[in-house]
Amino acid sequence: MTFPVQTNSAPLTVVQITDCHLGRELGDDLLGMDTDNSLEAVLATMVEECPQIDLLVVSGDIAAHGDAESYRRLHARLDGIAPQMVWLPGNHDDANLMRSVVGDQMMPSAVDLGAWRLGFLNSAVKDEVGGFLADDQLAALAGIAESGRPSLVFLHHHLRPLGCAWLDEQRVKNADKAFATIADMPQIKAFVSGHVHQQSEALFEGVGLLTTPSTCIQFAPCSDTFALDDCNPGYRIFYLAQNGQFQTRVSRVKGVTFAVDNLASGYE
Repeated sequence: MTFPVQTNSAPLTVVQITDCHLGRELGDDLLGMDTDNSLEAVLATMVEECPQIDLLVVSGDIAAHGDAESYRRLHARLDGIAPQMVWLPGNHDDANLMRSVVGDQMMPSAVDLGAWRLGFLNSAVKDEVGGFLADDQLAALAGIAESGRPSLVFLHHHLRPLGCAWLDEQRVKNADKAFATIADMPQIKAFVSGHVHQQSEALFEGVGLLTTPSTCIQFAPCSDTFALDDCNPGYRIFYLAQNGQFQTRVSRVKGVTFAVDNLASGYE
């Protein structure tokens, strides 16, 4: 989805990576794919295409099993890529352990960037795969909307069905409350999520709904049951203009083939 930018100044650049699923040890795999190797390929593509990144968002399922070593390894690897970085927990993560590794400063509820306010909501629920926004997260969303700044809101789980039956059961259970919270607040430009390991763009009640490919395995769109896609890993980039308009696109690794178990029926 492209939103036109009309500005006389250079736009700000925000990059999102998501669903890295890093194992405890370097080189651990997910369904046959070395997730460290695929992440490296995504980061190499990202750095080549985005020489200037103002903010990097890592939107959940960073670790395959919530291991501290996974967080430490990624934290070290991403150091210096952008002057600001924000991490969000996903359903595979341990949010408290993540915070102990990266610190409170990398897990804020909002960041002001130029004319923009970027919001960050925790949709993960302990011991559950699906998403939910607790009262404090809905209150944080209200605060983001009431700032009056043009805003993007990042969270791990998607809010609306994608037409992918098994994944749509895992979307934010109380998404209706999120939309009610921002009703008649056009400064919320889009919700941006991960979790679904695929690219999608839609509009709902005038708000953009964007999902971003994983840095490892990809899920097949429009599938009733678990199925993998043969698309390469990727990331999403945003260009934010000071007038409240923006552009976004997804970029994938090119020229590389990744091994993956296409017969898999799921994973933990």
